Amino acid sequence: MKAKSSSKTETDLNTKIKEAYLDYVLTEGKNPTSVYHFAKNAGFQESDFYQWYNTFDAVAQDIWETTIRQVLDSLNASEDYSQFSVRERILSFYFTLVQELKKNRSYVSYSADKWVIPGRKQPIRSAVEKLVQDYFEKQVQDGFDSGELLNRSKVGDYYSKAMVIQFWLVLDFWIKDSSRDFEDTDAFIEKTVHLGFSMMQESTIDKAIDLVRFLAGRVSLN
Repeated sequence: MKAKSSSKTETDLNTKIKEAYLDYVLTEGKNPTSVYHFAKNAGFQESDFYQWYNTFDAVAQDIWETTIRQVLDSLNASEDYSQFSVRERILSFYFTLVQELKKNRSYVSYSADKWVIPGRKQPIRSAVEKLVQDYFEKQVQDGFDSGELLNRSKVGDYYSKAMVIQFWLVLDFWIKDSSRDFEDTDAFIEKTVHLGFSMMQESTIDKAIDLVRFLAGRVSLN
């Protein structure tokens, strides 16, 4: 019982640190300058902070990673989700993500504004990118296995990377979206996902190329 109680206390402390951090950056518009003063004002010891984090950026990274994992965990826990096509899963991922991000939109806008634009390599961006990259790679492989996606030679290796770029575009669009209840973001998600899948599935061009190869093979035999 003591071990369980201790674990709960530590979890509560971690939550308290993150909540205090969120409150500070949204009030002051910047990271705290001192762990000592931050901890003192939040009602815990400086050593409590270092039990979990080495820097304030590490707190921000944990907040983002936790958010993404919560979205993925909620999807994987759904029986309906497991029956979805890959396209439907990715749409569900984005719609669920937007709903989750709404809970802390002010912080998302403050935090992501610093690294959401491609080319700004920062630890938080890299950590988020690793999580979504792993997720998209799994979806692409499922798409290959089911035949939903066409595994083109060499090009197929870039599908998940293209999906990561799409992820950043969706996030940036949502941050800037001023439409009612983010209706424009919903439309943007649907249009970009459908466009992406139309490019990753078999098309008329693929069929034409296949026919040319077939005919070329017949000519060489003759």
